[in-house]
Amino acid sequence: MATNYLNEGKYPVLSVTAGAKSGDPELVGEMAAVLLNDADENDEAVCATEGAFELSVTGADDAGDVAINQGEKVYWDGGSLNKDSANGTFYGYAFGSVAAGATETIPVKLKQ
Repeated sequence: MATNYLNEGKYPVLSVTAGAKSGDPELVGEMAAVLLNDADENDEAVCATEGAFELSVTGADDAGDVAINQGEKVYWDGGSLNKDSANGTFYGYAFGSVAAGATETIPVKLKQ
């Protein structure tokens, strides 16, 4: 085995938003992550970089209110998750549905 192997890389310690809490979604560079513990005094937390999580998603894109259906892409857009591909960064896939204009908690699979 390689002597420089660390681990599978599923749960790295990452720099996150100050005050972020366990369960919060984050975008670190272009890497989708969800905090597994609260951010510490150095604004770092252990994060999951794969899997599916119950997250708050808004049925909107750059043009206004729009529904999100199962299997559609979800984007990180200024700290929130929605369907705005014009201004957001791809975050994952919706495993649930959100009505146009609504904000609901649905399962989201993190992008790989």
